[in-house]
Amino acid sequence: MNTSCKSVKKIGYLLSICCLLTLNLSAQEEDSYSKTLWTVAWSPDGNYLATGGNQNDLKLFDARTFTLLKTYPVKDVQLSRLKWHPHKNILAVITQSETFKAKLLHLDTDTWITLKNLKSSFRALDWNHSGDLLAVSELAKYVSVYSVDGTLVNRFLADPKGVAAIDWHPTKNILTTVGSRIGIYTYLGDTLTIFRPRIKEAFLLCVEWHTSGEFFAVGDYGDLKKAENKLIQFWNIEGKKRNEITGGIIEYRNIRWNPDGSKLASASEALRVWSKEGSLLAESKASDDYLWGVDWSPDGKYIVTSSKKGRVLIWDQKAKLVKTLDY
Repeated sequence: MNTSCKSVKKIGYLLSICCLLTLNLSAQEEDSYSKTLWTVAWSPDGNYLATGGNQNDLKLFDARTFTLLKTYPVKDVQLSRLKWHPHKNILAVITQSETFKAKLLHLDTDTWITLKNLKSSFRALDWNHSGDLLAVSELAKYVSVYSVDGTLVNRFLADPKGVAAIDWHPTKNILTTVGSRIGIYTYLGDTLTIFRPRIKEAFLLCVEWHTSGEFFAVGDYGDLKKAENKLIQFWNIEGKKRNEITGGIIEYRNIRWNPDGSKLASASEALRVWSKEGSLLAESKASDDYLWGVDWSPDGKYIVTSSKKGRVLIWDQKAKLVKTLDY
């Protein structure tokens, strides 16, 4: 196969992945799509909630009164994910674009720092446990690692078909990436483990290490050909599967462990809360307002979700709706 044919094939694959990661835009869905909030994050100090998506802005709420504090323009891009620094008032932001790409928002000074040397950006980013390093994914196949001041530390190939999510180990400077496969790497890009979680090729959208550091959970879109059999799986670092949750109707774009690691919240057509063994503990009523973003309050008492129709919802641990934020 000549070089031009290879390039066309690669571009075609990446475009198909992007289509998987956005909603199917029929005329009836177009307005809903423009309202979609893909991500929501509760600050570690419990003071703020941040959310964004396709609405051309990032919104910051007071997490105690749930009032809107400020709106930051993030125009003409799909804001894919937000991650708070573990102990500073810094918010990492990533978009699926070649313009805004990925930036750091310093809330104390209301200033942005652009992460340089990114050719493009996708939907994955995460701080390491100490907050010294930030890993960011690019659409093509790479992971870039930055220091807290935005200086590029390292860049390495992680997944030839795209990195959709990244999560650092809770105590070590190793990270797990997911996309067409699961990869575990050092921050320097040395490969520790690479494996595929399913016989049929699937695309994984989220990964979360358990607080113990003994295993991690992944959620997926289903198999690539028919988007069937959505799964949440628990794996250890050696690539041994511990548990598997079946029966999902809509893809799992985000999952999150509570602070003590006793419960896992998943977002899809419903909010579900699972035990660390994979047993269902609580479930909200399913609806067509799909839940895309999910996070826990730092005290573990509440869950926040963001949705396809642009709603930010607060739930208790039993998946009972407590409040809808005025967006």
